[in-house]
Amino acid sequence: MTLDTVIGGCAVFYLDGEPEMDIQRIAILQDCVADLDGLLEDLSEDSLGYFQRLRRLATALVDAGRQS
Repeated sequence: MTLDTVIGGCAVFYLDGEPEMDIQRIAILQDCVADLDGLLEDLSEDSLGYFQRLRRLATALVDAGRQS
């Protein structure tokens, strides 16, 4: 739930039109990606797809932050 909340909060920040993602948010998102990488292999099929999409969102936000 924490990963979902943190990544969702960063997505809202970005989609609200902030000109760039700050270094702290990028670092937090990178930590979330690392946490998800450690969890994905242990998840059941029922939840795996959701967390894979959550990881893709976090990765896209990191990439967008680096391009700013």
